[in-house]
Amino acid sequence: MANREPQIGRTVALAILLSVFWLLLSGRIGVQYFIFMVLTLGLVMWMNPERPFRSRGQGGAESFSELMRATRGLVRYLGWLVWNVFKANIDVAIRILSPSMPIEPKLLVFRTELENEVAQALVANSITLTPGTVTIDLKDGEYLVHALHPETATAVTTGELQNLVGPIFGEGPEPPPELLWGDSMDELRQSELAAEYREGHRKRDEARLRDGESRT
Repeated sequence: MANREPQIGRTVALAILLSVFWLLLSGRIGVQYFIFMVLTLGLVMWMNPERPFRSRGQGGAESFSELMRATRGLVRYLGWLVWNVFKANIDVAIRILSPSMPIEPKLLVFRTELENEVAQALVANSITLTPGTVTIDLKDGEYLVHALHPETATAVTTGELQNLVGPIFGEGPEPPPELLWGDSMDELRQSELAAEYREGHRKRDEARLRDGESRT
């Protein structure tokens, strides 16, 4: 019974938060939308009922304090996302309408230390939802992003977005990522900086793996 109560509380909290998120993104209210929302969220929760509140490395139920931290993190992230989408819309409109056209399209490669795959996907979707940036590819925590101007990708280049998503999934803060900029895919593949970038990350991944094995 003790394990059943945390499970029920977690499920109710997840249902409420997903419903709020759905309404924020859809912006529509009606009987047909409500029915569709209930069916969709029910399917999602049935398939994976414990995310996003399972902390990294845990096998049992989370404590109430961990649940509250994840909930606060999600509320903070949603507020940040709405505000930044609004600001980015204005910024992109100004860049397009300005006679000087301050646009400098770039490709950006960076990696995150987030280990949860759902957290990585949430970062990728957040980048795409924000006008001025689009996630082109995500593989093993490495992102390929197109930015209308380097300034439009500030949220990821500073690590702000990653550190907003991390607490929702029980993961700690991470430093600003190393960045690899280019004007084309060929430039990203052939530049010496690309080789140094990937070699540096390979060594860090190996060191992290050895550190994890030594602790177990």
